[in-house]
Amino acid sequence: MSHSPQVPDAREVDRIEALVTVNDPAKADTFLLECLPGTTWRVRIRTADVWATVRDRTPLGSFDERDCTCLSLRLSRPVPVEPGLRFQIVAEDDESLSASGMVRPWGV
Repeated sequence: MSHSPQVPDAREVDRIEALVTVNDPAKADTFLLECLPGTTWRVRIRTADVWATVRDRTPLGSFDERDCTCLSLRLSRPVPVEPGLRFQIVAEDDESLSASGMVRPWGV
């Protein structure tokens, strides 16, 4: 009996929920001050480079937000993604202010 790998649940979406970590720990406080609901960030996801608006930001349980936070992002256009896909988020006016993210499972 052969086992086939599970196919990821890929979807083309214009909104994602993600876990993110600031790329430069020295800029974590600046990231938290600037990454607020309503702000716009550039998202590099797969081969797409799209704009995203932060819909919400919440801590991940008892983790310090400087280490990891949860973002809800509205993308400027639909992009094919699946849970676990990694991406980058970059400040609109400061290339050095960025974070690495991972798409959360659907419905979480």
